[in-house]
Amino acid sequence: MACYHIAGHILKGESPETIPGFSPFRYEGAVVSGKSVLCFRQGIALPDWEIAPQYRFQFEQFVCDFARQGVVYLFRMKPPEGSSLLLTIHSDGGVFQADTNIDSRFPVYALRFALWLAFGVAALHRKTVAVHASTVMYGGKSVLFLGESGTGKSTHTGLWLKHIPGTELLNDDSPFINVSEGIRVYGSPWSGKTPCYKPVQTPIAAIVRLRQAASNTIRRLNGLESIGALLPSCPPEFACDPELSGYLYDILSVVLQQTPVYSLACLPDAAAAELVFDTLKKDGCL
Repeated sequence: MACYHIAGHILKGESPETIPGFSPFRYEGAVVSGKSVLCFRQGIALPDWEIAPQYRFQFEQFVCDFARQGVVYLFRMKPPEGSSLLLTIHSDGGVFQADTNIDSRFPVYALRFALWLAFGVAALHRKTVAVHASTVMYGGKSVLFLGESGTGKSTHTGLWLKHIPGTELLNDDSPFINVSEGIRVYGSPWSGKTPCYKPVQTPIAAIVRLRQAASNTIRRLNGLESIGALLPSCPPEFACDPELSGYLYDILSVVLQQTPVYSLACLPDAAAAELVFDTLKKDGCL
């Protein structure tokens, strides 16, 4: 099995390097005890299950179900016709084991998603969570831009890249926040439609939740507002499980105690990017 160093943890997989995004995270060194978090195996025959899902959602052509049976997390991706992709995730002596029946019948993006979910479950137990965000680096720190799909996160980070000299994109869809040793944001092999796969980490300068508006305004949020801004950008599957949600809330508590969160109402223009940049400079975040 090959090893991949992602968000401070080791993922062992049979051949995910053939999937776009994983090669930059290939790890050739000795695996330090406690760093290995997940072993992912493909082509394993698995029985389907009938229990009610904790969370159901649509992903591309698939209807997806997430459930739990005892100590085993269950995930299913059911296409309009044909066999379902099945995935089981469970702890095996501190390291999680993920088995899936996936084979060449399924598209590569389905395997990528199954890997993301399995790694997310395992990493959550190690104080690490995926966040749906477009993230830029500036001056050795990162700013995470949150928002519902289609609200313009990628557009806004694109404005930073164009109009704020010294800005670099870290990840455009699913960076990971790790709070095990300080608060750090990591690039990952999952970056949506933008191929930005960087094995890089930085401290977090600020988190900004944006929405489209007729003018540009920014406001720093209080504690309760900050929770409401960040929680919807964490995996909803995890928030529906009592154990996983506990780990999730512990992570968010650490993040929000030390990280400023802002609300940005904006147009898709350079002035919006400059407003955020100037505000974060004035507040000492950057």
